[in-house]
Amino acid sequence: MKRVFIIMLTGMLLFLNSLAVFAAKEVPEPLIQQEWTVERLAQENSLDSKDLMKQLGISDTPANRAATLQELRIADEQGKDAVRKLLVVSSEEKSKNWKLIVLKFSLWWILVITAIFLLKRYWVTPKRRTWLLAAAFVVFGFIMGSDPSPMGTVKDTIALFGKERIIFPPRLVAFAVFTLMVIVGNRLICGWGCQFGTLQDWLYQISPVKKKIRIPFMLSNGIRITVFVVFTFIAIGVPYDFIGPVDPFKVFAPSQLTLLSAGFIGFLLLLSLFFYRPWCTLACPFGMTGWLAERVSWFRVRWNPNKCIRCGACRRACPTGHTNYLLDGKKVKPDCYSCAACLHFCPVKALSYNR
Repeated sequence: MKRVFIIMLTGMLLFLNSLAVFAAKEVPEPLIQQEWTVERLAQENSLDSKDLMKQLGISDTPANRAATLQELRIADEQGKDAVRKLLVVSSEEKSKNWKLIVLKFSLWWILVITAIFLLKRYWVTPKRRTWLLAAAFVVFGFIMGSDPSPMGTVKDTIALFGKERIIFPPRLVAFAVFTLMVIVGNRLICGWGCQFGTLQDWLYQISPVKKKIRIPFMLSNGIRITVFVVFTFIAIGVPYDFIGPVDPFKVFAPSQLTLLSAGFIGFLLLLSLFFYRPWCTLACPFGMTGWLAERVSWFRVRWNPNKCIRCGACRRACPTGHTNYLLDGKKVKPDCYSCAACLHFCPVKALSYNR
């Protein structure tokens, strides 16, 4: 009954969220005439003249403000390019609900700190984790929306740079904060807070499938690195964001779904019943950068070989193969999402979550 209740609640929130209207970020065509001054150019395009002069590489002096674009030898293409870049940044800023973003990051930090407290005390059981996962994707996904997300900070930064040759600073700040969360507690933002990551994990936990699929980490990570490299190359070289049309985080923004994205997301969610976090382990750009960052995580699963009785319980419980790395001393470290399965099933507490 509890699982049915969660499914019904999720469906209701999905329906309510689908009623929201999501405004597309449309950038107007730059207006420019050679007889205009830079100040007039900024005014006609609803921009700040100081920002525009800086973008054009012109010093802000009375003479330059009084001169026309023709006198300043600013060609139409150069002027349009400068205006468009500022319009894109302005459009990005206006599309964000900054109060919601601040609230969301505050809750994520509370979650990270709470998770460390619970993991250190062996409080997390499989049953409790199922409820924690459901709470995470309902709150951070269906209630608070698809944006921001760990994946978006990497994917959208690369895609925007490829298309407009622009870096949106707030997105870099968000990426730095997410990476810091990975470093503070091993992948806690991915394992406990990411909207789509927790949804996949929850489906895996409640799945009636007894024999799950386990792909060797060298293979899954090789696929993930390949996807990241190919995506970066195409996004910058073509440019084309091929993840955008099938972005799995659109499940939390149903009005943005297309037949293609709905089908792809449905496939991922179905696959989650058989395979642990398919998007995270096979394609997520932040999954790849987070894997690099977790090598220096402060709080993480630790193994005490003096307590270990080599029963293999942790190896069977771990969905990623991370405990094999700990116990066998392998060089390549698989993902660890701090799921606590190994902590719960170890009969002698040879594994702990500590600094």
